[in-house]
Amino acid sequence: MHKKRLIAAVVAGMLAAPAAFAQITISGTVKDGFEMYKLGAGKAAAPAASYHYEPRVSDQSSRIIFSGTQDLGGGTRAWFQLDSRFQSDVGGSTQTNTGATTGINLWAGGNTGVGLAGAWGKLTIGRWDLHYLEFIPIEFGYAGSLQDLLGAGPMSQVNGSVIANGTRTPNVIMWDSANMGGITARVAYSTAFSTNLTGVSSDEGSGKGGAGSSGGALTAAVRYSRGPLGLGASYWTAKPETATSNAIGEQRSLRLWGGYTFPMGLKVGLGFDNSQRRVAAPPPAPPAANEGDAMTKRNAFMVPITYNFGSHTAYLTLVKVGKLSGPNAGGPTDSTDATAFALGWEYALSKLATVGVFYAKIDNKTNAAYQFFSTSANGATNPAAGESAAQLYTGFSYRF
Repeated sequence: MHKKRLIAAVVAGMLAAPAAFAQITISGTVKDGFEMYKLGAGKAAAPAASYHYEPRVSDQSSRIIFSGTQDLGGGTRAWFQLDSRFQSDVGGSTQTNTGATTGINLWAGGNTGVGLAGAWGKLTIGRWDLHYLEFIPIEFGYAGSLQDLLGAGPMSQVNGSVIANGTRTPNVIMWDSANMGGITARVAYSTAFSTNLTGVSSDEGSGKGGAGSSGGALTAAVRYSRGPLGLGASYWTAKPETATSNAIGEQRSLRLWGGYTFPMGLKVGLGFDNSQRRVAAPPPAPPAANEGDAMTKRNAFMVPITYNFGSHTAYLTLVKVGKLSGPNAGGPTDSTDATAFALGWEYALSKLATVGVFYAKIDNKTNAAYQFFSTSANGATNPAAGESAAQLYTGFSYRF
């Protein structure tokens, strides 16, 4: 990505060493488009009387990023990044199409942190995207909508309940390794992984009485990228802040992916995700039949295919989400599976500007309620159980 660089020279008398300069970089993306979004009756047991198109101009996570580094000597440098999302469709940084902010577009609501870096890797303290975007290396496109990212949508949900927030995780301490012959690793811990972004607060427990302060999230990932081959694995485990063990809302998730790019420009990938979420308190010991440990589970697979020819790139992603297993708080597990696909084309007008057309659809079985990624940002109506959802999107992206 091309970056506009501004060099800030600090007054020599205020520095211990006159040669110590802070380098500030401004970068970002403006990404917007026109969409036609529509729900359908699908296999809903009680469909709506009618369904209508929701036409809108929708921003797709436009952002401006301020970052900086300073050499501390001995191969170590200090760094910071302030990533702010804004809405180029309606203006501002906190408004959504349907009401109060979800926190997606707050000032510093993107990947924001500060830390140290060197030959040993990079230390980050702040808020960051963790786990749910690990399929990006096999499904990324410049001009498509956020909803086209099926790896961050139905592949990151347990029947509509989001795993790993579906946005930045707050209160993070993270280490990223240096690149070791194509291998990189990440370990991150969040003291409180969920947050009330509307009020810009998070519950980390009082540490006394029944409020508890034993929650948090831990994630680890390892990736390999060299030549035409890419591989990756990521694990996520999280517990809400509560004094209760085995709390409702506990999450576990494992995802594996691989991709190979052939010489003619064809790239084929495969992704697998096993996610679990506790939707009810565990049963008394010994557990009743089929109740297990009260974790509701599902497996999901995706096959993303990309073909690049000159300035053109074509995309096809296929997703199959399996049925739920486990107690599901007494709810049904039959007909809780879903399928989805995304089809798209984009054209690079330059190294910085891209235009494209994409179509994506989710088909839920009768008791499934999977939805697209980040519908709260564009104001789309999420499907109820059994309903389908589809989006036709034409968009433009400019990176600076």
